[in-house]
Amino acid sequence: MIKEKSKISLRLQPLDLLFLIRPPMLIPVWTFFLAGYWRSKGFSLSKIPFFMKQSILLDHHFWLSFIAYSLLLGSVYIVNQIVDRESDRLNNKLFLIPLGIVSIKLASIISFLLVIISFSLTFRFGVLYLVFLFCSLMVGLLYSIPPFRFKAKPIIDIFSNAIGYGILAFAVGWLTTSNFTWRLFAYAIPYFFATASIFSISTILDTEGDKRDNAITTAVRFGEEHTLYICLITLSIALVTGCFLKDYLIIVASIVSLPLIIIAIVQHKRKFITLYMRGGSFLFIILIAILFPWYIVLLIFIYFLSKYYYKRRFMLNYPTLLEEGKENEL
Repeated sequence: MIKEKSKISLRLQPLDLLFLIRPPMLIPVWTFFLAGYWRSKGFSLSKIPFFMKQSILLDHHFWLSFIAYSLLLGSVYIVNQIVDRESDRLNNKLFLIPLGIVSIKLASIISFLLVIISFSLTFRFGVLYLVFLFCSLMVGLLYSIPPFRFKAKPIIDIFSNAIGYGILAFAVGWLTTSNFTWRLFAYAIPYFFATASIFSISTILDTEGDKRDNAITTAVRFGEEHTLYICLITLSIALVTGCFLKDYLIIVASIVSLPLIIIAIVQHKRKFITLYMRGGSFLFIILIAILFPWYIVLLIFIYFLSKYYYKRRFMLNYPTLLEEGKENEL
């Protein structure tokens, strides 16, 4: 939280435009994208060493898709900030648009251009790829834009995130390297429920802020205890379906995470709820980084660049690995 806004320069600086798309928030997008890419190759433990070598030298087709999808979701995050600028100002978070550093007009233009560039880079990828790209855009926009505002509706808030990350980001990664098949949706099931589990518990951590924003999320509507059970049930489904589909990424992440959510239910303490959300997410990211060694380099770069930017620009220690809240209040 910024304590001395008067010390912040309101002049636009070069890195402001990069962080307008919120690079740290692209990490879950990239992670599920890479999971879909990996799963489409045919998941088996025996193929991991070979795949790790191959993943270092990915072709231009992969990078076009990876960059295009990042730009598309970046445009969505900009729209989210435009829509939520007043609540962000009152809650003293984000800052670029609420403080007027980036004007609404400029932010809108950048968001529109990012969408155009994203589709331009991938228009030769096929109709179905573009359909999933468009669906990702629409789900992202409807998440914040009234009157739909999925983020403020119980259960729908969970499902929209589960669809956006667990199905659509996964599918775009899959279609980057393979043709469409209905099996894609079957393989996405564990990721859908894993995302639902993580996001449901994040609504607990953000309950007070959501109440101030008049957002009736799952945790606001049903309370902490019921939301914790939703988290447990969805994680259990992710584990069972992961076992059935022999998806070792989900199996490992779910088995490690299961005791954490049980402890959170028994103890009802915020630190255990945070531990489950952060621990489960970090483990899954690490597993993906093992498969794609270059990804850990990207993650480290984003982390330290973000630390430098927010400290220099807003005098904030962000991101922090153990900070609470689904968006670390930024």
